[in-house]
Amino acid sequence: MTGVTNPIRVDWIPTGLWPGRLGLTFAPGKKGASVYQPGLTHDRSVTDDIRTLAQQGVNVLAPLIEDFEFSLLGMDGYHDAADANALAVAPYPIPDGQAPRNLQDFTAYIDELMTALLDGRSVVVHCRGGLGRAGLTAACLLVQGGLNAQQAIDLVRETRSPHAIETTEQEQFIIAFAR
Repeated sequence: MTGVTNPIRVDWIPTGLWPGRLGLTFAPGKKGASVYQPGLTHDRSVTDDIRTLAQQGVNVLAPLIEDFEFSLLGMDGYHDAADANALAVAPYPIPDGQAPRNLQDFTAYIDELMTALLDGRSVVVHCRGGLGRAGLTAACLLVQGGLNAQQAIDLVRETRSPHAIETTEQEQFIIAFAR
């Protein structure tokens, strides 16, 4: 799968909670076998994917992958491509399949993204596949915006995929975040 045959897609969460837009996607420019679709191989261009995101009006990229995953996924040049397209990068690495370890630090991160949304900016969160860590982060933003935990989880799943927010640990984190 390449950006030429399948341009990167953002699933925008339909909400009027803030003036900006919140979207989820998979890692721009990723390469390698799909974890979710056996037989599918990604061979994407980070430059093309990030340019496409910028053309869709994205202002802030929020990568939730760990530093080693940029190399693992063949995403060399990610930060340069973001700079070249005037996209702010707001990272918060979370181990794959897990939830943030520090609620206070993550809450500060959510506040940072919320400020961008309240300023009318378009924020796109992504992890490797755009389901687990990205789903958790989007749900926490929705909770911060006024939804309860279950409403937030349901809206993320309706928008992105029924498989978004992949683990019980991630669901429990969203519930704890909502308290």
